[in-house]
Amino acid sequence: MALDDLQYLADKFNKLVIYRDLFQDKVIKNIINLMASKNTDKENYKYNFYDLCYNLIKFAETHNVKGDVWRNYLIWRVMAATNIFTISAEKYGTVLKTSLYHLVEYDLKIIKEIYDKVGIKQIARFSGTGADILEELSGYCPARDRDNFNPLASWFDKILASFEGKSCDEILSSLIDFHYKNGAAPFNQWVAFRWKDGRFAGVRDHDPITFKDLIGYKKQKERLIKNTLNFLEGKLANNVLLFGDSGTGKSSSVKALVNKFAGRGLRLLEISKNQIKDIPDIVNNLKRRGLHFIIFLDDLSFEDFETDYKYLKAVMEGGIEVKPDNVLFYATSNRRHLVKEKWSDRDSNEVHGGEVLQEKLSLSERFGITITFPSPDRMEYLAIVKKMASRYSIPLGEDELEERALQWEMWHNGRSGRTARQFINHLLGEVRGRVN
Repeated sequence: MALDDLQYLADKFNKLVIYRDLFQDKVIKNIINLMASKNTDKENYKYNFYDLCYNLIKFAETHNVKGDVWRNYLIWRVMAATNIFTISAEKYGTVLKTSLYHLVEYDLKIIKEIYDKVGIKQIARFSGTGADILEELSGYCPARDRDNFNPLASWFDKILASFEGKSCDEILSSLIDFHYKNGAAPFNQWVAFRWKDGRFAGVRDHDPITFKDLIGYKKQKERLIKNTLNFLEGKLANNVLLFGDSGTGKSSSVKALVNKFAGRGLRLLEISKNQIKDIPDIVNNLKRRGLHFIIFLDDLSFEDFETDYKYLKAVMEGGIEVKPDNVLFYATSNRRHLVKEKWSDRDSNEVHGGEVLQEKLSLSERFGITITFPSPDRMEYLAIVKKMASRYSIPLGEDELEERALQWEMWHNGRSGRTARQFINHLLGEVRGRVN
C-alpha cells in the first residue's frame, strides 16, 4: 500500500463522530500517527512500530485473541466503546432508522474501510520493517484459549466475522444485538465488579461456583432464584437478606446467581461496608443502564455507634426519586437485625426510647425477603460430605467417611457446608499424596 493511501485512510479515521472515544486509546493514536507519518526518521519509525507490536501482542495474550493483531484490536475496541450509541443500544435495543443509527453507520463505513485495507502487514511494509515477525503478527496464536466467562470475548468472533464481507447495515445490526444482550463497557467485558476509586472495576477471575456445586438448602436456593428471575423479567422483586451461620453457603448462593443469569443481563457489584456512603452515586450511574444489577453487601452488620447504614436505608426506601427497576440489594449477615441492639435500647429512659429501637430494626425491614440458612444437623452434614465424596470419587468406605467427617467438624469449625468442603479438600490431598 502506498504512503498516500495510508495517509488518506488516517485522515478518514479523524472524521469519526460517534466513535470519537477511540482516539482516547493510546494504541489507536499510535497506529494512526504511523499511518499518517511523513517522518523521514526511519529509526524512530521502527522503534514506534515495534513498541506498537508489543502492545498489540500484550492485548492478544491478555484476551486470548487469534489472528491479525491490529485488526483484532480495532474491532475489540469498537465493541468495548462507551458512547451514546452503545448505551442506547444496551437500554433500548433496536434504535434503527433514527439519526443516531445513520451517524453510527457513517462511522462504521470508515472503520470497515480501515479494517479491509490496513492490516499489520501493510503498516510494516510501509515502514520497511517487521518482516521477521510478520507471520506471527498477522496470524497470532495466544498461549492459551479463552476461559472464564467474558461477554465481549464470547461474541468477538461473531462481530469480527460481520466485518468480513458484510454490509455496514448488517454490522450495525450485529452490534445492536450484542450491546442489547451484553451491555456497553465496562459491563460487557466482565460479569462481576467491585467499586474502586469511584469506578466499576471488573473482576477478571470471578468465582465460577454454580448452584450444582452447592449441596443442600434446596428451598432457600429456589426462593433466591425465583426472586432474581422476577427481577430479570421485569416483574416485582425484592431486596434480599440472606441470614445464617458462617459457612452455610449464603455468599456462594449470591455468586452463583451471576454465573446462572449473566447471559440474561445480570451483573453483580460487590461493595464493602465502608463504601456505603457511595451507594447514591453508584445507583445514579446504574439506573441509566439497560442491564440488571445486584449490589452485593457480604457479611453486613453494624455496631450500635455506626450510622452509615442510614445511607443504605435511604436508597432502599426511596425518596423524591423513583427507585430504579434495574437495581436490587442482596446482603448476607449472621445477624437477623443488621444493627446491633442493646438491652438499654429496650429499657431506654429517653422520651422516645421505642423509636431508638425501631430505628435500629428499620434497615432489616427494607429487605423484602429474608432467607434463613441454618447450620446443618448431623444427618444433613453427613449427607453433604457423602455427596461431595461421591462427586470426587474419594476411595473411603461409608463408615470410615462418616467417622472422620464427624471428627473433623469437632476439631475444626463445627457443622457447615464450608466445613464439609474443607474436609473433602483434606481427603483429596491425602489421595493425591498417595498417588504421587
